[in-house]
Amino acid sequence: LAGVPNIPEMLAPEQRRHPHYQGVLGDNVVTVATLLEGAGYHTYMAGKWHLGATPEKRPSRRGFERTVALMDSGADNWEQRPYLPLYDEANWFADGERFTLPDDFYSSRFLVDKTIEFIGSNLHDGKPFFAYLPFMAVHMPVQAPQAFTDRYHGVYASGWDVLREQRLQRAVALGIVPAHTALRTMPGSGDWQALTAQRKRYEAKRMAVYAGMIEAMDFHLGRLVSYLKSQGAYENTIFIFTSDNGSEGSGPVDPTALSSRLGAAFMGYHVDYARLGLKGSYNSISPGFASAAASPLAFYKFYTGEGGMRVPLIIAGEHLPRRNAVLPAFAWATDITPTILSLTGTPQPGERYAGQPVQPKRGVI
Repeated sequence: LAGVPNIPEMLAPEQRRHPHYQGVLGDNVVTVATLLEGAGYHTYMAGKWHLGATPEKRPSRRGFERTVALMDSGADNWEQRPYLPLYDEANWFADGERFTLPDDFYSSRFLVDKTIEFIGSNLHDGKPFFAYLPFMAVHMPVQAPQAFTDRYHGVYASGWDVLREQRLQRAVALGIVPAHTALRTMPGSGDWQALTAQRKRYEAKRMAVYAGMIEAMDFHLGRLVSYLKSQGAYENTIFIFTSDNGSEGSGPVDPTALSSRLGAAFMGYHVDYARLGLKGSYNSISPGFASAAASPLAFYKFYTGEGGMRVPLIIAGEHLPRRNAVLPAFAWATDITPTILSLTGTPQPGERYAGQPVQPKRGVI
């Protein structure tokens, strides 16, 4: 299994000695794509993989019929370049071979375009499909088309404390959390009122780009839904939407400081206010807005608080037994594969698959 939260780039020497902490997909793991492919499904993947870059670890060898995949922990959303000095290049692969991104690349648009292309290539041959679409939004660097960022101009001018309270009240109104849910200020959030007017303006822009990137993802996901409707495939499709972690607060507290600007410049990026979120910019949100984005939960990514680990899980489809309901039941990542197998009528593997010993599936439906 991939040792979570371990990634290959960050493994300590003492972890590397143990097979379950390699940060890549183990050879003794059968993916849901492999099982569905064996059950007669077309299987497609477009997005971030980061479960192993060697040939036998790539998604094209782990059950996916068509793929375009980023092997790294992240990358630029506008062009083929790494976002951290951990990598010499952004390692994209298509159907197992190195791939060069198009000149007009923007991650969310491109990944949906490829998903539609893959689905459309076989849509009417009578076989069902499974599509895995792991977006790059809103992983660092946080980048968005200007039109989407502009929608949020001035929205966050009141700061992270106000936003955190607003989101709590909205969650209560929607019945997602109890009315007595309390908030507490996260360490590192900072005092919004102590910021200069210029810093407040910059922080609000950082968050506007973050919101714009999410809306851009939602817009392009909507294009996929519209495509399925136009092809008469929507009513027979089940959608599962979730996130791998909460909002990330590891961006610099003050990205305009000299040290932050030099760090961005070292990687070939800028942090200019006017161009924030566009090609060439390096953006992230601060711990203050990260805590607001996770409201009313505590903490955010890289912390074991609920804000870092508890994420939305939305399952939608015309033929599901329950619809338009908020369920308080606890669910974990390991529950998703058994649920998919149950919905598709695909048998779960035992202790062996294709003649090889495999890890038993965990989780409940």
